[in-house]
Amino acid sequence: MNENNHILWPTEVSLGDVYYPPGGGFGPRKQPYLQLVFLHSGHMTVWIDKVAHDAGPNMVFLLYPGHEELFRFAEHEVTYHSWLHADIPDLAPELATRLASIPRPLPLTPTMLQLLHSALALQPASLSTTTELLKTLAMQMFWLYIGEGERHVRYGHVLAHSTVEEARLYIHAHLSDPLTLEQIAQEVSISPSYLIRLFQTHLQATPISYLWQARVAHGISLLQKTGLSVQAIAEQCGFQTRHHFSRRVRQELGYGPQEVRNRSWLR
Repeated sequence: MNENNHILWPTEVSLGDVYYPPGGGFGPRKQPYLQLVFLHSGHMTVWIDKVAHDAGPNMVFLLYPGHEELFRFAEHEVTYHSWLHADIPDLAPELATRLASIPRPLPLTPTMLQLLHSALALQPASLSTTTELLKTLAMQMFWLYIGEGERHVRYGHVLAHSTVEEARLYIHAHLSDPLTLEQIAQEVSISPSYLIRLFQTHLQATPISYLWQARVAHGISLLQKTGLSVQAIAEQCGFQTRHHFSRRVRQELGYGPQEVRNRSWLR
């Protein structure tokens, strides 16, 4: 395992949910952990070393150990958030630098939310491995935070726009279905034309072109890693015919499905 993978391994993890009444607050306190705050509703202003930072619903905010913090929550509504504390005493300088370069807050993407829900559901489990499982999920959340944040920095905008991410995940979960633009747009509750604009802005592709790219990529992976027939793979990836699948693979790679399999299995 790469040395950096050990550096984000926590010695202790705790997490939970909390509802703050209108006008609620917390602190001041000195942050002892690396912490993720997942804001679900309401609003949060946190002063870190007397500098104010704001976060709204469906955002995730990273807090670093050793800083003074003061929290104030929405004046006229309940604020609901979850939190994850991780004690990571040996955080490497290069990882601390990467974390510090990420703007705060970030959108709370469906993938991050799924990891959070898994951890919250697992916490009360009476398993001999609960502690290790929670540490593993915490490590995944921090690596996901780094990946999503660095993608934000690289592209100069929030590539993980929540609607785009939700639509993208829906597409990947339904590759074998005869999806239409209208179905995808309906799933994320926006108009087809607006979904096209979002995809072009954030992924430089239309939703349907992204769908076919995902189908081809998944098909190539199945060719390389399974013994399924080309016909079965084509059907599982949403192609109506084996010929259509083979043609798209050839357009992508310059050679057909059987050559993909030969190169993968016989090297």
